[in-house]
Amino acid sequence: MREINLEIVKRDTKTYTLRLTRNGSAVDISGWYVYITIKSDFNDADSSAVLSKNVLMPNNAESEAGIGYVTLSSSETNLVIGTYFYDIKVVDTGYRETFVSGKLSILPSIRAN
Repeated sequence: MREINLEIVKRDTKTYTLRLTRNGSAVDISGWYVYITIKSDFNDADSSAVLSKNVLMPNNAESEAGIGYVTLSSSETNLVIGTYFYDIKVVDTGYRETFVSGKLSILPSIRAN
């Protein structure tokens, strides 16, 4: 699992590109779910997460090449400014892997609108 710290300006829309490989080869993630969970405290229960989102990966050439996208909308990033903990998992029938986690910083915008 990789640890990557992220930053998002409050109320910005942000799309993350995911690339899943195993032993140097792309993993076909067609039809898999990608889950992102964001918590205020690492030890919070999943039910207390400030954001929990799942995205179904489409059946297309990019998914077959292990590439997927997760978009956080402006309403999903409208969080209290501060530092959170997140992880991203891929889930398929009989398979589950947390492949990235870290801290997520919600930053203030210079302009309010």
